[in-house]
Amino acid sequence: MILTDGIQIKNITLQMLYKIFEEIGSSHKQINTTTIGDIFEVDLVETTYPLFHVATDTVNFEQHTLTYSFQLIVMDLVSKDESNERDVLSDTLETIGDIISVLKNQTGNFERIRDFQTEVALSPSISCEPFTERFDNEVSGWTASVSIEVEFNASQCDGDIAYE
Repeated sequence: MILTDGIQIKNITLQMLYKIFEEIGSSHKQINTTTIGDIFEVDLVETTYPLFHVATDTVNFEQHTLTYSFQLIVMDLVSKDESNERDVLSDTLETIGDIISVLKNQTGNFERIRDFQTEVALSPSISCEPFTERFDNEVSGWTASVSIEVEFNASQCDGDIAYE
């Protein structure tokens, strides 16, 4: 069993991972807004940049592991004349690197990570892809494809499924 917030749980949940991302985003000095979900549901015009966004791709159940796949997106506004685009790409890459470092090393003052520090494994290789002018707003940044593997207790849940 996994111990979190003093309570034993069966598996690390998606909601728990979302809370980790929110804690990382709210504590990073270069991130003003953190969002989770479908990027096209985020009001990118009214957003206070830089933005850290988490989109869930897939979840894979195996015998003893559960693997969550996410797209981590960090973006910032670019001047209309694109004179700061290189700076934005450099800064957002540094920011996404910071996020990856926190997840890989599981360090810092992040309560959610401390709670199940030994239970979360980040993919050893993370691919990042730059983008420019990708959305309606004039933003540039990076997208990282991240997989997080957690222990999966595949034992039958008592009372969760009723058989007749």
